[in-house]
Amino acid sequence: MKKFVTAALLAGATSAFAAGQFSPLFSFEGVFSKPTTATGTTSSFINASMEYTYPRSLSVYGGVSFILRDSFETGGHVGMRFYTPTPLFYVNGSAPVWSYLGAGVNVLDDVAFYPEAGFRIGLTDDTRIDLFMKVYNSNDTAYDRHATIGVGLTF
Repeated sequence: MKKFVTAALLAGATSAFAAGQFSPLFSFEGVFSKPTTATGTTSSFINASMEYTYPRSLSVYGGVSFILRDSFETGGHVGMRFYTPTPLFYVNGSAPVWSYLGAGVNVLDDVAFYPEAGFRIGLTDDTRIDLFMKVYNSNDTAYDRHATIGVGLTF
């Protein structure tokens, strides 16, 4: 039953009449917490993505990741986010703020999955700032249980 409901929600959100918007998305994530068993010194992630935002509170994105650790590493990532249908509140009465939950995967030497939670602030119709948190899960101890706080810009 859960698979049917998920498929119905995704089919409705991605239907042909749901004309959305493509936008570049750039983000920076800094590691603020990692386990004592971590190997290496992963310190930050820089992501360059292309995002497609549907009008029905869903977005999908994918791109490249640049990871700063003992050595420089690159990889790819894909993910999706579910936003609140209406803004939670407005900053200064004019900038809407939505919350979101998402999930994604970074394809590095080893695959790293992550859930994410954050806020999206709409500065203009085309420019948005994201403030988010991710927790990576992987078989590679260089990324496993690393929590990051990040900021992103979409325009």
